[in-house]
Formats: sequence, C-alpha cells, structure tokens
Amino acid sequence: MSDKARDTETRTFPVVEIFGPVLQGEGRMIGVQTLFVRFGYCDFRCSWCDSLYAVTPEVVQESAERLTEGAIRERLRALSAHTPWVTLSGGNPAMHDLGALVAGLHAEGRRVAVETQGTVFRPWLRKCDVVTVSPKPPSSGMVTNYAQLDRFAALPSANLKVVVFDDADYAYAQDIHRRYPAVPFYVQVGNNVGEDDTASLLAKLDWLSARALGDAAMADAVVLPQLHVLLYGNKRGV
Repeated sequence: MSDKARDTETRTFPVVEIFGPVLQGEGRMIGVQTLFVRFGYCDFRCSWCDSLYAVTPEVVQESAERLTEGAIRERLRALSAHTPWVTLSGGNPAMHDLGALVAGLHAEGRRVAVETQGTVFRPWLRKCDVVTVSPKPPSSGMVTNYAQLDRFAALPSANLKVVVFDDADYAYAQDIHRRYPAVPFYVQVGNNVGEDDTASLLAKLDWLSARALGDAAMADAVVLPQLHVLLYGNKRGV
C-alpha cells in the first residue's frame, strides 16, 4: 500500500453529526432526500449562526468524533443504503480535505452536495455534484471576500444562496445576483434561533416574496423558507 493510500485510510475528520435521510430544507436542493454529514470548525463567526455547536472550537474539540472517510461512509450506509444524495455541511466543510470521501461516495453510487460560504477553495469541490455557496450578508457581521467568491461562482455545479434578515441584507442579495447573473440564485428567509416560530417565519417569507416580486432585478431569483424549520422546528438532526 502506498503512503498516500495509507494516509487516506487513517486520516480522520471532526464529525459533529451524521443523520438522515431527511428532506433538504434549503437552497437548490430543497425537498430532496439526503443524508447529512456535518463537519466541525469554521473560519466565520456569523452573529446569527444556527449551528454554533459545529463552529465554536472548544465545543467541537469536546464533542466531535474523529472519523476516517471509510468510517463516515459506513455510518451513512447504516442509515440508508438507497438515499441518493449526501450533503456535506458544517461549520465549513471546505476547511477539510474531503476529496477521498467524495470519491468514495461517488464509487458507491451516491451524489454529493456541499454547503459552504465560499471562503476556502479546495480542488475536491470541483468533483461535487452541487456546490451551494452562501455568502454572508451584512447582518452576519462578516465581510465578503469577492476574489474567493469569484472562484466558487465559476464552478459549473455552483448555486448561490443569500439569507435575508432585513433591508440591508436584501440590498446585498441584489448586488450578489448582479455580480453573478448566470449562477442559479436563491434568497432565503433569515431564522433567529430561539426567537422565531412558524408564524414569524411565514411573515418574513411574505415580506421577502413581496420584495422580490416587485423587483425586476430579482425576477429570476427563487424565494425560499427554511423548509426543515417549518416542518420540525429549530432542532438538530433534521
């Protein structure tokens, strides 16, 4: 066995949770049956992050399992052998070298989607079937690196999704769509975990859809809720 193959077999990744099958609740893949692998660590700290348990280093170090790519695929097979999609999420999964995992999932007949904010580019992203890129709007407190985002937007498998909480976020979404008009584009209602309920999220959806419907620049944008939150509430494993 080569050193590279041995390294692939023994390398481990911080896995916060593996779950499913569930219906994907966001972006281009909304409503699609998928399994999820959520990896720990992120290079961002968004003010409204709904998965801090996969972001905060101390929490990840304490709670994440260190799994090889083979062990991850074994866990997924145990959950469902027939679910066609696996979604790699985080945190920011692009912080890790997941090329062997993507190749292994493809060899099993799975299709691979990844969710990232478009800040860390890895060659293995080119092998994913769907790359959902979610640049963070002003309400997040983060700053967009457009040079990196350009690389992600150039991927044939890319789509863009902006979470919108307020008018400033909506203006940011308009700017993103203008910059990358050929990339499939989604705007999604912002969700304040611990504050929003179904009624408030539906009210936000009504506001966001009205803005988009009256805006010629957003005529081909797709307006979405977080489906999984409407179905199950703000909880893990859905």
